[in-house]
Amino acid sequence: MTYDEAVRYIRETAAFGTRLGLDNITALMSLLGNPQDRLKIIHIAGTNGKGSVAACLLSILETSGYRTGFYTSPELVRFSERIRIGQEEIRENDTAFYATKVREAAEYMSEHAMGSPSEFELVLAMAFCYFSDRAVDAVILETGLGGRLDATNVISSSLLSVITKISFDHMQYLGDTLPLIAGEKAAIIKPGGRVLVYPAEKDIMDVFEGECRNKNAELITAELPEASEASLSEGQTFILKGVTYRTVMRGLYETDNASLAIQAAGLLRKDLPFISESSISLGIEKAVWPGRFEILEKDPFIIADGAHNADGAKALAESLERYFGNKRLTFCMGILRDKQYREMLSLLLPFAAKVIACKVDNPRSLSAGELTEAIEAVSPGMDIIPAAGTEEACVAIKKLRHETAATVICGSLYLVGPMREEILKP
Repeated sequence: MTYDEAVRYIRETAAFGTRLGLDNITALMSLLGNPQDRLKIIHIAGTNGKGSVAACLLSILETSGYRTGFYTSPELVRFSERIRIGQEEIRENDTAFYATKVREAAEYMSEHAMGSPSEFELVLAMAFCYFSDRAVDAVILETGLGGRLDATNVISSSLLSVITKISFDHMQYLGDTLPLIAGEKAAIIKPGGRVLVYPAEKDIMDVFEGECRNKNAELITAELPEASEASLSEGQTFILKGVTYRTVMRGLYETDNASLAIQAAGLLRKDLPFISESSISLGIEKAVWPGRFEILEKDPFIIADGAHNADGAKALAESLERYFGNKRLTFCMGILRDKQYREMLSLLLPFAAKVIACKVDNPRSLSAGELTEAIEAVSPGMDIIPAAGTEEACVAIKKLRHETAATVICGSLYLVGPMREEILKP
């Protein structure tokens, strides 16, 4: 296959939707020679913050001199963002080569009634093969959905499991209580392994403790920053265990994510001894994660934040309050219908002077009309501008951006990605 044919094949497979379970990925990886078993993996699960923790950890490992594979999803703009070694995205010729290799195994499975891999499973298999062939020193592996039945859980061991903050999302798959959701995430913990978890309420911690007892695994509860200072122009400084760190990421929640990565890096020294205090500090300072309270333009500000559930919206609201106080802002929103969109709107609309209601390029998207109705139900009388797509939304942002102190693009990564690309265009 050519690169274009490879991406088309993967996108067409995505149309069949999400399927949880390990049978397909186990069969697929077996046909490919189980390259994941030759990799040193840091496995990251959780509801919010996975990507930021992964990005901080990648920066630390790179700064320490380690050649590090990085697997994440979904992409903001380009398919190649999902499979990287350090900051270098997989090249087009390698995408075509590994997609062809994985497709041959997937077709064998179909022909022999062994199942049909999903889009996520195909891309994950490509990543494992690519990282193994490139002999990376370590792999940072972000779960897609949940943990227990997520395809990334095909791995049999890991250097470290990391579980970020637990909150409500994907309840139709993971359960409708936080302990149930935590149980799904906790399943990435490996027998005899180690897990670093974000501090949580007792009923959630009980789940983690039980999983570790059952698997004879070590549980480490992360500490959060003792203090922090935030500036829209400079980023943030924070103190963790008496040490001061700096991050260029502006979202207030990023200091918690960076703290998790710092402590994960400390635990990884056993296997990756070149990690030093100075490489941790410099790695945190250099780390970036696009689309998370990212400033796209200044004077006035355009901010992109991928918050797509209630907890993410709450975190975004806290950052907006810190930086803008009681100023009312322009929002550009696009939200998927299977998300907690009413709760998200209730948290964010108090900061809004007007809203551009945009349809996202995703079959699960609320239409501009549906989102408008939801906004009016939460905030009657709100000034709303419907946009059938991102092109219309960009036109509206350019027209309205000087009317308030900031424009905030949020609600879905499927909105933030294309909007970010359009706004940052030279």
